[in-house]
Amino acid sequence: MKEDWPVPAHGWDISGMTELFASDPEALGDVDVTVEGESEVLRVTLKERGDLDVLLTASGEQILASVLIAPAADIPNRESFERMLLSVHKLIPLSTFGLTKVGGAEWYELFGSLSALSDAEALVEEVAVLAANAVDAAEWVGEWIEAGGDEARMGEVA
Repeated sequence: MKEDWPVPAHGWDISGMTELFASDPEALGDVDVTVEGESEVLRVTLKERGDLDVLLTASGEQILASVLIAPAADIPNRESFERMLLSVHKLIPLSTFGLTKVGGAEWYELFGSLSALSDAEALVEEVAVLAANAVDAAEWVGEWIEAGGDEARMGEVA
């Protein structure tokens, strides 16, 4: 990471983040960086993490980074699943579970946020930590689905 990468005077925006992630291939490994439509969402695809997409938006004083985990419709026993999320989310550093709508469908996501005035190193670290956490969360969600939403079977699924 370029330690001398300047924080933009008014904080990071989509343009600045695009330039940052596209210019430093060592920071996150092999990535594709694209801006999605008119909504001003930056998609950073981490190829070395199975083409995991991290979506970033800059809004005022903060940057929100998000990874879609699974469609809510695919989750059995959602009430128990959500109760479990509330009890385990604190074990996942710098990330929080949430629900979001994509194309009219609800999705579970993992997200984190930081100040738009954060330095470049912190911004890249947020994306890297979120990606690592998302891989772990996706494995856990996959086990939940395979267990049919039965918490007692979670340890048996592997």
